[in-house]
Amino acid sequence: MDVLRDMLRFQPLDEGDESPPLSLTADEGTWIKLRDFRGHLNVLLVFFRAETDATEAWLKAMETQRSALEELECTVFAVNSARTDRLRDFRAHTRSGFYFLYDPLALTSRAFGMARKVRPFCRDGVCLIDKQQRVLVCERGMVEPAQLVEALSKHMGRSVQAAREAETIEAAGQAVVQDIDSVKAEALLDRKQGYKLVDVRTLSEFEPDHSPEATWLPIDELPHRHRELDQSDRLIFVCQGGDRSAAAAEFMTSIGGTDIYNVVGGMGNWTGRRTASAVKEA
Repeated sequence: MDVLRDMLRFQPLDEGDESPPLSLTADEGTWIKLRDFRGHLNVLLVFFRAETDATEAWLKAMETQRSALEELECTVFAVNSARTDRLRDFRAHTRSGFYFLYDPLALTSRAFGMARKVRPFCRDGVCLIDKQQRVLVCERGMVEPAQLVEALSKHMGRSVQAAREAETIEAAGQAVVQDIDSVKAEALLDRKQGYKLVDVRTLSEFEPDHSPEATWLPIDELPHRHRELDQSDRLIFVCQGGDRSAAAAEFMTSIGGTDIYNVVGGMGNWTGRRTASAVKEA
């Protein structure tokens, strides 16, 4: 019986363990590979079992701490075995700004100790991974998001006061993202009044097709590289469809940015100038 129990039991990883690999599709189609974040971003994986009221409340609580995590150079992903269309709908329902990743048969979740060996379903739990891809926290259950912020803050040796102040600014409604189409975006750029277009897609999306006015800065690197833009106002964000750029615009307003725009429909509906010229990075 003990052997059988060991086979059925799922155990989270230990602190200090090397993280298993992760390569999954996000709900909006981007391919997310954990190794791409090595050396420059911490990663928080939030595994959830089902689309329940409790899960919704937990993910919403996680969203309230997202800016604090971003201040600590941490990106967040939720992981579940549901199809991408269901994940996309659930993310919209919870109003989460982070991607949901599709884990077929919960195979990746099992590697993190967040799924049983017999039933192919994710279980509730979190795994916080540092920039060297070592495990900082790996626990089952709906862990309080504030505990994760505290653990990462301790690891980074950095206060999250600035992030908390940013949350207060956002809650007070002092800055609002403005949705515009590509025609309006180009009109703002043509005014020569200091507006900057920032494309937050992946390099493989950006290189073959982008606006010649665009500066490339992938969304996952925005929290720790936004100062390279040399401005926090008069920014216009664009991605492929509008979701990632909306999240980028909301991030900039959360840290005090003003006059921030999101191009609705993204490059998929861009009617202005396009090019495949060399990358212009921030």
